[in-house]
Amino acid sequence: MSAVIEVLAALLLVGGAGIVALAALGVARLTDPFMRMHAAAKAGAAGAGLLLLGAGLALGTPGALLTALAAVIFLLLTAPIASHALGRAAYVAGAPLGAASMADALSGVLHRKVFDIDPARTLRTRPMRAPSPEETPMSAIPEFKRPAVPVQQDQPATEPVVLRRLLVCLVGGPAQSAATVAAMRLAGTADAAVTGLSGAGLEPRIWRGALPVGGAYWADWLASRSRARMREQAAAALGEFEAIAAGHQGLRAVARHEESSAREVATLLAGQDLVVVPAGIGPHGPESEPAHEIAAALAEARVAPVLRVRRYPDRVQSVVLVVGSSSRSAALAAGLLRSGLWPTAAVAILPLADARLGVHEMVEAQAQLLRDHGRRVAVLAPLEQGSEPQELRARLAAFDAAVVPCLSTCYGGVFDSIRNCAFETTAETVPLILLP
Repeated sequence: MSAVIEVLAALLLVGGAGIVALAALGVARLTDPFMRMHAAAKAGAAGAGLLLLGAGLALGTPGALLTALAAVIFLLLTAPIASHALGRAAYVAGAPLGAASMADALSGVLHRKVFDIDPARTLRTRPMRAPSPEETPMSAIPEFKRPAVPVQQDQPATEPVVLRRLLVCLVGGPAQSAATVAAMRLAGTADAAVTGLSGAGLEPRIWRGALPVGGAYWADWLASRSRARMREQAAAALGEFEAIAAGHQGLRAVARHEESSAREVATLLAGQDLVVVPAGIGPHGPESEPAHEIAAALAEARVAPVLRVRRYPDRVQSVVLVVGSSSRSAALAAGLLRSGLWPTAAVAILPLADARLGVHEMVEAQAQLLRDHGRRVAVLAPLEQGSEPQELRARLAAFDAAVVPCLSTCYGGVFDSIRNCAFETTAETVPLILLP
């Protein structure tokens, strides 16, 4: 029996030491404070806990076992809370996110400072206090964001923006032709200049994230293969753009191909009045989930209004505003009016929850705002929580376009795999999606 206990104690000690060693490697190699904190938390709870249990078994006394169990319970109760507090403090202080992070789930939830963050990845959705002349900004990197319009607190800006510069992303995929045609028609109607932007993503060492030991060669090989496919898709989309532009006489169309840094791409996007993006395309190729599409990333950055095109109808006769409980849903009506798109279309407002979440007041305010501007508005019956996607698809099938605050509220994980996201269902059903 003593031999079995000794073997078990040795296994616990070796396992705990291995976890601590892997956590140390993660702290040394991971790219941002949040990933390093995640690795360190595993060393404190799992690694140290196994070491304590192994030591208690090796000593073999009841006092040693009780002490080890008490220490393990203490670690399990305190280490997650401490790591959460450290991560929250780092996020609020403005610690930069690693390039491997595809989404910022706390954007608009916590008040976040800016400190040496790449402007193309800065997500600041809450209104910030204007700094006084005596104050110095914490970051020397300029932010490329949509220019703020000085408005009164109770009167959002609704004046239509004159469409002068329009950009269409040439990234390939099944919806690329529809997006290119949509951009050309909008530019021709508004007499705007249209730019077709193709590219092959960021540099491999920027977006691949942390790597295991010995994995650099294979990561570079996989990245080169991925970039080669993206170049082929971008070349095909670029040729299609030039062919369609040649058929529109008098249209000011320019094609560009960029494989530069995120800062330079953000500089180019910042001067556009509208960005047209094909549906279902991610930053590193097609077939992406709505939460990780290029359209979702551009909408989060708030560089310019984004029009996501899955299919371009001949005429937009009805538009639906899908209003949820997030603060961004309160600006959908004003965003639709500012965009100047579909001025004669009938508008319907679909609430996604009941009045207990404050959606009822939000819907009434936006309906009144649209009526004040001469729009035909109908408020639909709310879609209660837990409704099936089939019910929402049936209600959305009659609309040609939708205005939504985001493409998805799911960013992966066990719970998101069983959730029904109404915004994802909208993105899969309605041909045109406006992210103002």
